[in-house]
Amino acid sequence: MTSVVIPEVGETVVFGSEGFARVEATATRDLLGEPALFLDLFVLDSNMRVSVPHERALGRGLRSVASAGEIEGMLRDLAERETTTIAWNRDGRLVKDRWAEGDLAACGDVLGSLVDVQATKRLNDAQRTLFDKARRSFVREASVSLSVDEAEAERLLDESIANRAPAEPIAE
Repeated sequence: MTSVVIPEVGETVVFGSEGFARVEATATRDLLGEPALFLDLFVLDSNMRVSVPHERALGRGLRSVASAGEIEGMLRDLAERETTTIAWNRDGRLVKDRWAEGDLAACGDVLGSLVDVQATKRLNDAQRTLFDKARRSFVREASVSLSVDEAEAERLLDESIANRAPAEPIAE
């Protein structure tokens, strides 16, 4: 996975679980008496502007858009059950925490985990909301990386999910 060192003004990046963001400006400002690099981002999914210290943005999952090879690898991993399955506990904290990491592997783990839950029972509202967010995020990133429209990216994701290997029985 490639990470953003210092993004260029005008570059589109992935800002963790917030989704795509466009870098509008970079500036050095005082932060608690120390100079710090700030990024001014326009978050496309939520239509909001944020100014965030570069180090904090990296901690929140700021990264370059995934390459076509990384997207193809994640589609293959989803189909072959190579993602990490995360148990959905009562409040879903573990899955939500994984989603908050914002990287492509986290998105794949969340999608795979929720697809597995969906195969055995109906998703509850929190699960459905997170599944829809992860799905939308993956489809948008795949469409940009693979230079296809979102409908084609969604078809590729649906195909990987449909071809997902059956879950292994849990030993008790």
